[in-house]
Amino acid sequence: MWNPVAPDIVEHPHPFWAWLRRESPVHPVAGAGYFLISRYDDVLHVSRDSQTYSSELRAIVQRDDAGRARLLQTRIVGQPQARVLGVADGEVHASHRRVVGRTFSPSRMERMSRLALEIAERCVARFEGTNRVDVVAALAIPLPLELTTRLLGLPLEDQPALQIWTDHALRMAGGLASEEELAEDLAQTTAFHAYLERRFDEAMAHPGDDVLGDLARAVRDAERGEAGVARWEAVAILFQLVVGGIETTVGLISAAIHHATHQPELWSRMRDELEVVASFIEETIRLDGPAIGNLRRTTRDTELAGCSLPEGSTVALLWGSANRDESQFPRAECFELDRPNIKAHLGFGLGKHFCLGAALARMETRVALQALRAVAGGIALDCDPAELRHKPSMGIRRLQSLPVSISPQKSAAPCRPRSG
Repeated sequence: MWNPVAPDIVEHPHPFWAWLRRESPVHPVAGAGYFLISRYDDVLHVSRDSQTYSSELRAIVQRDDAGRARLLQTRIVGQPQARVLGVADGEVHASHRRVVGRTFSPSRMERMSRLALEIAERCVARFEGTNRVDVVAALAIPLPLELTTRLLGLPLEDQPALQIWTDHALRMAGGLASEEELAEDLAQTTAFHAYLERRFDEAMAHPGDDVLGDLARAVRDAERGEAGVARWEAVAILFQLVVGGIETTVGLISAAIHHATHQPELWSRMRDELEVVASFIEETIRLDGPAIGNLRRTTRDTELAGCSLPEGSTVALLWGSANRDESQFPRAECFELDRPNIKAHLGFGLGKHFCLGAALARMETRVALQALRAVAGGIALDCDPAELRHKPSMGIRRLQSLPVSISPQKSAAPCRPRSG
């Protein structure tokens, strides 16, 4: 019997997902109290029906001491209620999205794009004099870490602490930590929340042109009886933005560069054809997007793919499995840039809970590829592929390291659209 939290399945989930789609598309995990939803159409249906499948739940999938999956009810540090942004529905969720949506204004995104390129170029400039580099540590982590820090309005000197806190928050949510690790994660997450509260209070006194400032102004609006958010909601939103904004983009950049090591002909084209870069990123999201899936709770008795789901059931939407569903993507295991539905993947979710940072993650990945392509005439994996490992998690999929060898660029030119 398949065990979804077994280490080999966590590292190599695709055979398991294929079996689920073929044999058990709504799969009850034995003794765990939740169902795995693996087919594209079913994941699509659940994502669109927030009335029946609610995001308002406090639960994670956890591996117990016997190595079995269980559903664990959790308490979110600093949140008197569960209903915040990614774990909210209805008007509460809509109001939070309106507040956060203002942070991704066109003018700010344009500024972030220029800044991202500066950061990426600074990272790849350090590659000079070497032909081997771990691009996760040298590019995929520092780019979103610094950009997210600047976007939010946090001090740059706090980046090392933010990385540590993010790692602990994600390990706690990833479901594979030991009891001792969970205790450490909870302590670190509590410290992280206290840090965010201090920074938020500073922003309340002196709001800037950043996400902290936007949230501080939203709290002031609420205090005046206008549309806004409570202070605790603002801090909880900030927590989600930090954790989600860094690690998922690390995963996407790493996966894109990993695929580039297999595609030397596309690497050559990416310098000159913007269309190739855009399609390359979309196909990376489909095949190896960082978001594995998330949970929903049924609000009433319902049925999905012929399976009865009682009210209060927890279902896990497997985005990664849906993106390899042959009924939606023929030759789904192949990396193909000419797919007519190349943007139909569910790598950033769908519907009301579509990822707010999707455009930012795409931009950062494009910039990372652009900066690396400007200095590298070719890249190749510089280790045995079997040695590559992903961070152990059932929520986020990203490589721990990616050593590549770099051949120098003989001539550099910016990406430009193909003529004709």
